[in-house]
Amino acid sequence: MVPLVLADAVSAAPASSPEDVPSYLDVAPKFRNGLVVGFALGAGLGQGGGYPNNSQEIGDPQYHSSSGLMPGAGFTFLVLGALTDYLNVGFWYGSSNFRSTDDRVRAFGIGLRVEAFPFAVAYPSLEGLGAFTEFGLGSARLTTPSAPEAEGTQSYAGVGVFYEWSFAHLLGGHLGVGPSLEYDAAFSRPFDAYGFLASGRLVFYGGN
Repeated sequence: MVPLVLADAVSAAPASSPEDVPSYLDVAPKFRNGLVVGFALGAGLGQGGGYPNNSQEIGDPQYHSSSGLMPGAGFTFLVLGALTDYLNVGFWYGSSNFRSTDDRVRAFGIGLRVEAFPFAVAYPSLEGLGAFTEFGLGSARLTTPSAPEAEGTQSYAGVGVFYEWSFAHLLGGHLGVGPSLEYDAAFSRPFDAYGFLASGRLVFYGGN
């Protein structure tokens, strides 16, 4: 008798439906989703200093060279994945070139990039405001007529903030455009280079 009663109670229980799922578990993206491909192009100031990439010359003052702040330009190419409305993760490649009348600093890097949109959930009116960090392998070089060429290859890192406005829905996704400010550094044992860039950013989101 007891098993039959339990069986009847189970069979009488209402079946769950999607409407019964708590609202806080409904995490379908509203602003960004899918593959993210884009680039940023801008201008700014940069400098560098150090030694030739030669263990016999590193640390010897007669081989040291450096530049002052110089104007220049840079770009970044992005391939990311929009995991949620507030997080993009993927890869980047960037390059910058600063020069004066005599000196020239060139740097590039490649590695991992993380973009966060901290207000996407709590304050949707600011969902386009984001911050990023990127890091990986980098190389930089200073060419100047007054001293030996200085260069090094080791690490590259950058941080910045940006804002994007969504527009032009196409191919199942949409475009995002806006300004970006960033600080980048290429650093190694013999040579370091730094740059600050103000850029325009354009990205395509494959979803939403």
